[in-house]
Amino acid sequence: MKEKENTVPTTRRKKLIYSVIVAVCALLLIVATVLTVYFVAGNKHEVLEAPPVTDDPPAENDPPADKGDPEPSDPTGGQTAAYIMPVEGAESTVTHNAYYGNTTLDKWYFHKGVDYAAEEGADIRAIADGEITCIDLSERLGNVVTVKHADGVESTYRFIEPAEGLKEGDSVKQGQVIGKVASAYGTEAKDGTHLHFEMSIEGKRVDPTSYLDVILEEK
Repeated sequence: MKEKENTVPTTRRKKLIYSVIVAVCALLLIVATVLTVYFVAGNKHEVLEAPPVTDDPPAENDPPADKGDPEPSDPTGGQTAAYIMPVEGAESTVTHNAYYGNTTLDKWYFHKGVDYAAEEGADIRAIADGEITCIDLSERLGNVVTVKHADGVESTYRFIEPAEGLKEGDSVKQGQVIGKVASAYGTEAKDGTHLHFEMSIEGKRVDPTSYLDVILEEK
């Protein structure tokens, strides 16, 4: 009888120990799974929000850092002969980005383009081959003719009397007469007879004197 009484408690202890071991293993498995998910998710979040930073200098073949919009490239490759003067022999009275006093409006502003002093009726010529993209007639602001050239270049002629029959979509050749210098009127009526001329590359205005042999008027 004594042997049976001792056997029962021993069996119960073994079952209890086995249950505890199973429970501990299950708990460890759960903890390991939770930690794995946490670290994986944490690493993904870290990559998206805070990419690693290195102080190593860039390799020689690495592209340069972006420093904003680049300046328009020179479509002439430095060859100013690609364009001709819009008014032959005319002198420039106001240059690009000059602080200009408009005597008609009694206002000061930075001048975008070049003014060429010329007699009324003087020929205005296309500076290069191109296509007429705009003819805008305005008694207040001055008639405008715009020509689109190769390599994203555009030339604009203001205070012009367009040539008879000239229309948008027409192709023009370098040196072709596209109009005449008009009498002074509109917003620059008191500023003398002249052609207001502008150039742009890919929609950005540039200084025409960088591409044309401009003759500055002596003061």
